Amino acid sequence: MVNHNRFLGYTKNEAGELVIVPEEAEIVRLIFRLYLEGQSITQIKKYLEENGIKTVTGKNEWSTTTINRMLSNEKYMGDALLQKSYTVDYLTKKRVKNNGIVPQYYVEDSHQAIISKDLFHRIQEEKARRANIRKSADKRVKTDSGKYSSKYALTELMTCGECGKPYRRASWTAYSEKRIVWRCFNRLEHGKKYCQKSPTIDEDVLHRAIMDAFNSLIQDKGDFVDTLQSNIQLVMSNRAKRMDITRIEERIAELKKEMLGFVEENARCGADNTDFDEHYAKISSELKELQKKKTQYTEQEARQDSFQRRIEDMKKFLNAADDKLSEFDNQLVRQLVYSIKVISKDKIIIKYKSGLEMEQELSKK
Repeated sequence: MVNHNRFLGYTKNEAGELVIVPEEAEIVRLIFRLYLEGQSITQIKKYLEENGIKTVTGKNEWSTTTINRMLSNEKYMGDALLQKSYTVDYLTKKRVKNNGIVPQYYVEDSHQAIISKDLFHRIQEEKARRANIRKSADKRVKTDSGKYSSKYALTELMTCGECGKPYRRASWTAYSEKRIVWRCFNRLEHGKKYCQKSPTIDEDVLHRAIMDAFNSLIQDKGDFVDTLQSNIQLVMSNRAKRMDITRIEERIAELKKEMLGFVEENARCGADNTDFDEHYAKISSELKELQKKKTQYTEQEARQDSFQRRIEDMKKFLNAADDKLSEFDNQLVRQLVYSIKVISKDKIIIKYKSGLEMEQELSKK
């Protein structure tokens, strides 16, 4: 059973199967696209309300909690995690969140998808990235709120090469002249107490340097595409060396069956001895080890899939780019750049999501 009540994008047909509601599905796709383009959940809420887009219940006001849950709902990519909650009182129909009390079942391709699996996984990566923004390793140093800001891509990407803290955008006024600059957060808040030599960089200089770096990629895209292709082949070769996950899953199923039969036999016979405890502990230990290996495998696959998607993004950008870029593009920076480290007043290091890394000079010309 998959719930469809107040589920934007889906309803059920006569056979009880989830089917897409086209006009609602467009709203779902819009929400996912806006988030991936860099908008915060609050901004998405504002956009929907300002454009008169109603909720699934016909309300004009959207909930940020609802939007956040939508972005993590696997059903939109056609899968279904069953028994996320369960009934604890069949008289009152009260349900509570399932924290492992009853089994859960994950069904792939259980119904028609509204968004692709690739887009869904990209959204989860972006959600995780935003959740980790501005977490300070040094608790002694005051940091800002940790709230995601979608207005300036560099706020999320640029760090100080000396102290490791984020760079922040600031407005300076001198002799009635206003300058927009980027400055290490430690220097802004504490002077030279925690960071002594980090430079202040004019925004136009910084933007020009990043666009120059992009244009260098475009100019030599043949060589870069070859490098990216080699990276993809490396990922694929690593996949060839992966463990036999099918055999692991079969063995887990065998052990669970064996454990259940052993417990039932012990209960039937009323035995309570050391042999039972030892045998049960042995099965449990092997199960735990296999589950650990399966988790490691899953995480490894997710990392490799993520890396391959990032390489493909860079390849698409390079293959599609024919002209020199002239204007700074927040969305493009957010799509391609993993981090920017400020080394000095003359140099930054740009690390792309595809794994490429390059030094770039800061020119005041």
